[in-house]
Amino acid sequence: MAQKGILSLGDAFIDFVSRTSDNNSFDRNLGGASVNVAVHISRFGIPSFYITKLGIEEDSKFVEEEMQKEQINLDDSVRTSTKKISNVFVHLDAFGERHFHNYENETPDEVVLETDIKGESFENKSIFYFGSGTLFHPHARAATKKAISLAKEEGLLIAFDANIRLKRWNREEECRQVIRELLPLVDVLKLSEEELCFLMEVDTVEQGMEQLANFHMPFQLVTLGEKGAIGQLFDQEKVHVPAEAVKVLDTNGSGDAFMAAILSYIHEKGFPHTKEEMVNYIGHANKLGAMVATKKGSLPTLYNYQTLVL
Repeated sequence: MAQKGILSLGDAFIDFVSRTSDNNSFDRNLGGASVNVAVHISRFGIPSFYITKLGIEEDSKFVEEEMQKEQINLDDSVRTSTKKISNVFVHLDAFGERHFHNYENETPDEVVLETDIKGESFENKSIFYFGSGTLFHPHARAATKKAISLAKEEGLLIAFDANIRLKRWNREEECRQVIRELLPLVDVLKLSEEELCFLMEVDTVEQGMEQLANFHMPFQLVTLGEKGAIGQLFDQEKVHVPAEAVKVLDTNGSGDAFMAAILSYIHEKGFPHTKEEMVNYIGHANKLGAMVATKKGSLPTLYNYQTLVL
């Protein structure tokens, strides 16, 4: 596939990640699930474009500068004088597992609007990626639906990583309904085991993937943490690929790294055509996710992307 680029839509955050399991001191980092994906895509050497809403205060300048350092193209983003960047406080337990402790959002209605989404943003791109972070607010949801429609008009693949954060939704059932309504429009889906069971209202991955079949999505991926990940292309045989064995320090951002690797492979090579290619895609995605988990923060500095040759 030609080097067109991947366009992402989402919110940019500042992550305050606890330095220890005492959760009384924090590091300040660029954050947001969709931001993490866009950054990893850029680190693979693929043109990475991002649509978000930024302000003019110091936090917005920090976010913009950090994204520009990562060579993220923000030309399609919008800015207002009133927008303030949200802060996310991430606590760690004794095992390095992340816990989204709380959000601080002083401008909850300052979101990307339907009128902010322009058709030219989707030209000469191969994939449009989004998550549920732009679905819980009705105006952001309308903007996301417009983006999906324009992306389809341009022939882009639609990629969705649920990244469900229930604290941002009014009700669990609203979250399920909104996401399930969009699934038939998705070409590449990633869910965690917990998200799959939540959305499909089932107890096991097997039951959940049976339910997913009703939505007729071409490429489905379910991450299983330390057990690896499962992939299924169309109605072909499911493929389970074990995870990399590593000493986990912080799992924050591992799933985003996994998704970025999958999208990067699809951008460069298209969908996998054989079981062996599927194993290769997922194996390298598992590897990048594991690399991230060995370091603090959702976007640690990694020097060995060359080991994940596309």
